[in-house]
Amino acid sequence: MKISDAKKKEGKYCCAYACRNKPNPRKAGLCHKHYARLRKSKDPVYDRYNKFIYKSKKRGIENSVTLAEFRKFCEKTGYIITKGYRGQSATIDRRCNAHGYHIWNMQILSNRANASKGNKTRDDFVCPF
Repeated sequence: MKISDAKKKEGKYCCAYACRNKPNPRKAGLCHKHYARLRKSKDPVYDRYNKFIYKSKKRGIENSVTLAEFRKFCEKTGYIITKGYRGQSATIDRRCNAHGYHIWNMQILSNRANASKGNKTRDDFVCPF
């Protein structure tokens, strides 16, 4: 992403090349879209963690995973941060759906396997925890 110094000084448009969105001064003169891209390129695990927390709150699922735990989980499991909803994309799954997202209740599954697992609870099968 090229950042134009002339556009940054002017402050009228986003500093990214050929972007005409309004800049946010607290985001280094970038618009929201380009600031998010910059953050993702610098620290993709942090970006994925924020999305993970946001989605679990939106769905009303308890979440007790910290950023440090999430970094260790990604490193240990080889969780590749991929984009998209294809069948082979990796997702974070709860082993037992009766519990929330805790470090002991998380596993990596493909999107296809996670969807076929469904929303089973403790009544549907014996929960190992």
